[in-house]
Amino acid sequence: MKNGVRLGFVGLLVLTGLSSVAGAQAEVKAPEFKYYVWGQVNSPGAYSLGANPDLVELLSAAGGPTRGANLRRVVLVKAVNRRRMKINVHRMLSKGVVVPLSPGDVVIVPRSFWFTIRDEFWVVTTAATLVNLGLTIYALAGSGE
Repeated sequence: MKNGVRLGFVGLLVLTGLSSVAGAQAEVKAPEFKYYVWGQVNSPGAYSLGANPDLVELLSAAGGPTRGANLRRVVLVKAVNRRRMKINVHRMLSKGVVVPLSPGDVVIVPRSFWFTIRDEFWVVTTAATLVNLGLTIYALAGSGE
């Protein structure tokens, strides 16, 4: 009887140990790798994704492109060889092409030229308004003589 209790206790310890090992194995996650996205996305930064993500998955993880993004001139810098690739995301999506990423790759989404012009146009309009105001004052001062 003592042996039975003792074996029962040892058996319980073994079973408890095995269940915690099994639980630890069940919690093991697939490896995650870092990928980076900069520029005109809603949340630029480093992202941990699975082993085989593609460009669209990374852009989606970053919240997608902003309104000012130029998706025709996206740059992918490969971590392995530092090679820069220009990618037209619009064309890629229309043709159903998938651009795979490797761990450490950097994606740069540039700003659209026209969006930059639009945002900076206030400088031109302000300068034109000030010149117009100055010419008006000059004309009024000249006509008062």
